[in-house]
Amino acid sequence: MQARQENVTREQVRDQLRETIRMAQQAAQEASEDVQREGQAVPPRPPLPPSPPIGVPGTQPPQNWDNVIPPQAVDISIAFMITVAMIIVGYPIMRAIGRRIERGAPVQQTVPGDIRNQLQQISQSVDAIAIEVERISEGQRFTTKMLADRAKDPMLTQIGSSAAP
Repeated sequence: MQARQENVTREQVRDQLRETIRMAQQAAQEASEDVQREGQAVPPRPPLPPSPPIGVPGTQPPQNWDNVIPPQAVDISIAFMITVAMIIVGYPIMRAIGRRIERGAPVQQTVPGDIRNQLQQISQSVDAIAIEVERISEGQRFTTKMLADRAKDPMLTQIGSSAAP
């Protein structure tokens, strides 16, 4: 029911438009017939005033340079420059990371047999030297302890001095 009313309304609007167009065309036809009967032409337009020459001071209005570039264009240009800077900085970094991933973990090199034997011999020599140094330091501690005890006990110092002549 409502769709039917809309169709009727549309048809009514179309009919009104057609009638208005027909009346405008008829009015234009009558006006052109009147002009031809009277023998008068359409009056010419008045000439436009001459435009002032470009570059003469005072002929052009001052420009407002505050709003020449829209703010959206400024935002887009800033975002573009930041993107370019990130690409310039990020590209070499990403290439280096990619190359490191492609290479994988570094391969451990094996030591040749003759060098391994020499390293074992050096290790054994260092162990032997450490044992000898430990024995020497133990003897040094014993001697130091004996001398300290001798200085404390006067009896030992007398025995040592009487035995000396």
